[in-house]
Amino acid sequence: MGSMFRNSPDNTLEYDWCTKPSMSLGRIYRRLIKLLTVGLLQQMLFAQAAPHDASTRNGAYTAEQAQQGKAIYQNQCGMCHGDALEGQGQNSPLTGTAFLNNWTGQTVADLFMKTIVMMPAMDPGTMTPKDTAEVIAYILSANKFPVGKTELPSDPQSLEMIHIAKP
Repeated sequence: MGSMFRNSPDNTLEYDWCTKPSMSLGRIYRRLIKLLTVGLLQQMLFAQAAPHDASTRNGAYTAEQAQQGKAIYQNQCGMCHGDALEGQGQNSPLTGTAFLNNWTGQTVADLFMKTIVMMPAMDPGTMTPKDTAEVIAYILSANKFPVGKTELPSDPQSLEMIHIAKP
């Protein structure tokens, strides 16, 4: 059998695909089976490691947490966003179509981070993570999202897994 490389007109070597030794059919099947096995194992591992699709539609907060959040909201947020979360002047509403259109498709972590960093407007960044999570639970409750069995977490990494979807 000849060489797998040949000289080209410009004196460089080219790979000659026609004279390359071919793999046996058995070897091809063995490689294919290995690739399929590795692929299936990866799928199974990633499926187990991936979190379930968490959404505000699945009950992301407790009723008690929302009640605690309501008290914090009335004390810290109501003067700007209104007693019924309807918004006042340039302050955004925290319920209804405007709120849902603004936040649908984002994560609860996005809402949490904006709230904890920028609110309350008179003294931004002073709410604790626990208080912020409770206020967000109240906001979710006011937007008719269902109540769940576990509290809304107060850490951004956990909240990143919960997507805001219209109720």
